Amino acid sequence: MKIIQIHLQKNQLIKILALALAFGCAVGWGMHKIQRASQATGALLAARSGTPALLLDAGHGGEDGGAVGVDGTIEKEINLPVAQKLEIYLRALGYQTEMTRREDKAIYDPSAKTLREKKVSDIHNRFALLEQMGENALFISIHQNHFTGEKYHGTQVFYSKNNPLSQALAKAVQAQAVAQLQPENTRQAKPSGTEIYLLWHAQIPAVLVECGFISNYAETQKLKQVDYQNKMAFSIACGVLDYTSAE
Repeated sequence: MKIIQIHLQKNQLIKILALALAFGCAVGWGMHKIQRASQATGALLAARSGTPALLLDAGHGGEDGGAVGVDGTIEKEINLPVAQKLEIYLRALGYQTEMTRREDKAIYDPSAKTLREKKVSDIHNRFALLEQMGENALFISIHQNHFTGEKYHGTQVFYSKNNPLSQALAKAVQAQAVAQLQPENTRQAKPSGTEIYLLWHAQIPAVLVECGFISNYAETQKLKQVDYQNKMAFSIACGVLDYTSAE
């Protein structure tokens, strides 16, 4: 009976947030108004024991713009607003959240001078924040993909191999992105290698969401739209809810 109740609560929460998202976008609400419209739903989950906190990482920032899109769009310009919207949805669902950055700047030490030194310091400081979250936490990093040629597109989630729960989280987020936004997307969640420093070293469940390819012109235009960013953030939040409800 308890399992059925939790399942119903999850469906109710998703419906409420979906209505808030759809109505808010339709009438041009700001995200703060969508947040207020869905804030009451947080009470349904906030009391659950063991609900993990989340560290949200908006990739790059400041001097480090990340990948450059086919139309000149800089990756960092998409990462931060998607992460900010994701935090709003997760908080409305009752999760505690922190972010590695909340504005367009990197988090390197003042002693770092060259761009390389700043990037190294930045990634180490992000990892330090990850370690401070404790064992009962999740890590989600938001990025945009890039590849030679324009034919590649679609969300893909990568996960840390250090914690077996990372794969489950990645699959849940990937499934929601496909179901809600990209039914033609056949990509699968994949383990990360050494090229993704934070996932390679993370011990808590950790994933990196490549929301789309900014090397694909059509997908870049979607990723730049506020409505699409809202929907992307919402799908990721639903994936987190699926993952934590299944635990």
